[in-house]
Amino acid sequence: MTNEKDNKIMNKIIKLSPFFSERIWGGERLKEFGFDISNNKIGEAWLISTLENGMSYLKKQNISFKDFFEANREKFGLTNNEEFPLLTKIITANDYLSVQVHPNDEYAKVHHNSLGKPESWYILDCPENAKLIYGHNAKTVEEFEECVSKGSWKKLLKEVEIKKGDFLYVEPGKIHAITPGVIVYELQKSSDITYRLYDYDRVDDKGNPRELHIKESLANVSIPDTQDIIIRISNNLKFNCEFFSIEKIKSNSNQKTIWTNSKNIKWFQITIIEGNCIINNIDFKIGESAVCIDNLDQLEILGDAEILIAWL
Repeated sequence: MTNEKDNKIMNKIIKLSPFFSERIWGGERLKEFGFDISNNKIGEAWLISTLENGMSYLKKQNISFKDFFEANREKFGLTNNEEFPLLTKIITANDYLSVQVHPNDEYAKVHHNSLGKPESWYILDCPENAKLIYGHNAKTVEEFEECVSKGSWKKLLKEVEIKKGDFLYVEPGKIHAITPGVIVYELQKSSDITYRLYDYDRVDDKGNPRELHIKESLANVSIPDTQDIIIRISNNLKFNCEFFSIEKIKSNSNQKTIWTNSKNIKWFQITIIEGNCIINNIDFKIGESAVCIDNLDQLEILGDAEILIAWL
């Protein structure tokens, strides 16, 4: 039986069920994270989302995360006119994703009445000698436009080698694309604005070329390219920027691991990326996510697991 203290803690840890997004480059590898998917074209699990086109729900309850958030804003420390700021996904690529770029807050607000889309990737798995498209080689706008008009993609696009456990920050204006066999945990601002610069001449299910956004891409791409921000394999990943923070912790079954909310964060969120564990007397398995609200002061973790913790 749980006692009153346990019940109070459980009310501060809200498990969520993801939305599954079908993609032209999708597959079945989300099953490796315990997700029950029958469609072999599922490319993304939107783990923690308040977006209408990819809503998360409270686990075992028919309550959308957006409705829960709006009814409990004070437990998140956000005001009435603030939307939930983060979106968390696991992306599994069975093919090349489109080469794309995202806008900053100012551009997104004017053109879409939306937040911009800075994002980050933690590499959950990848083939040997894998590479991602991350940035470009053009030094001037004229050079960039010439490569686009001539289709000189190998000349334009920059690739970086990656390994499981690497972390990459993808700021607005940074060209990027995930490649076949790569699985990432993606943390970003709560936005679904993507401009496709190049899509390998693919067609949709009706045989039509997939839409590109050349004008918008040119309006947002950073030229010359911005500095690469890559943290190579780290057992104690920590990254902070103006848009979000993320940290990785490892626990084991031999002793309890304590993560303390030392910054007095009003809310934070967790995703189990490897193994299974018990967190504050609640069972968690790989792939599960939760939001921790109302000034939860610490996590007590027992079990062999890796956990990503994110907050503002």
